[in-house]
Amino acid sequence: MAVHADFAKVVEKMIRDALPAVGDRHPFHRKIVEGHATRDDLAIWAVQTYHRNLYSSRFASANHSRCPIKEVRLALLEVVKEEELAKPGAPPSHAELMVRFAEATGLSREEIFKSRPLNTTLVFIDTLMQLSEGHWLEGISFRASEIASPEGCALWHDVLQKKYGFSAAEVTWFKTHEVADIEHGNIAIDAYGKYARDEAEQTISIRAIERMLAAWDVFDYGVLRAGEEARQGRDIGFRLPSQAAQTTYAG
Repeated sequence: MAVHADFAKVVEKMIRDALPAVGDRHPFHRKIVEGHATRDDLAIWAVQTYHRNLYSSRFASANHSRCPIKEVRLALLEVVKEEELAKPGAPPSHAELMVRFAEATGLSREEIFKSRPLNTTLVFIDTLMQLSEGHWLEGISFRASEIASPEGCALWHDVLQKKYGFSAAEVTWFKTHEVADIEHGNIAIDAYGKYARDEAEQTISIRAIERMLAAWDVFDYGVLRAGEEARQGRDIGFRLPSQAAQTTYAG
């Protein structure tokens, strides 16, 4: 493989091509943006994202422990604190913000906490943890994926209020990630540009990014399929809002 002089741009293009910010990148995303999702669909996505959020700090922590570059370690440490801690007077953790959105879809906190993640969500978590526990340039691939998130979060933040009737407070998670994911993504993009300089380092990085992007596909298709299975009466790991009240959101 040829060594790329500006590897940061190569990485960013890989991610933006695979995870475009527009709402039509994936069938499930189109369903949300077009206003065709049900309350159950939104609850499934929220619960799986909650389970994923629980591991975000662990990805960063494992990556931090393997990183030899002090400036990158310090940046990853800030991610751990942001994802994990909810100090008095500080904003709630990202996992807590997703719990609040899941509650707004019609679930109780107890149901969210006791829910069982989908197998595809577990595949996502296991893949990213494996990367995080490998070479530090592999682990940082998840942070790199967050550069594609802010525009999509801004779009969902607007759509969920206008087409589904959620309040601004209920969709704070999306507003928070409009800003936080820019910072998180830039940690990785800058690191790839500065420290993945030879063929071996760039090859390791590209393979990790490919695995990370595949994990995102698995996660999204898992959520989409779970909605289809739920409509057929199959157990997906928690009670759906429609099982308590036969109502749906319609755009």
